[in-house]
Amino acid sequence: MESPQRRRGTRVQAQIPVRLTSLDPSTKFSESCHTLVVNPLGCGVRFSHPLEPGMQVRVDDLPGRACATARVVNSIPLKTSGKYWLVGISLEQPANWWCLAPTPPDWDPYSTFPAFIPSIRKTLEPAGPGGLRLG
Repeated sequence: MESPQRRRGTRVQAQIPVRLTSLDPSTKFSESCHTLVVNPLGCGVRFSHPLEPGMQVRVDDLPGRACATARVVNSIPLKTSGKYWLVGISLEQPANWWCLAPTPPDWDPYSTFPAFIPSIRKTLEPAGPGGLRLG
């Protein structure tokens, strides 16, 4: 009997403003939204309309002025309002793009701030397992 698939990376509730931009030439949009849940492998964003699974998008305006490429995994209508969707995004390069600290233990392979975000690395550096040191 197969074991059930385990999620890689605890989801953390966080409202982080981002911008999603389509990288699909047949579907043009660029829209501000915010995350509802994040982990090193992706996020769920509140979006104004559903997106097609498999669509490639760019996630801009991440903390530290970073951007990342990703793919849409799913779109689920949010029952609370009826006019928004929870869009699941899978990041192409897993990392702590959200610059959260401390992070859950299962984020350890991705818990440091990405080296490719120099502006955030100058001001925020991990102080150890318990938190951040402001520089």
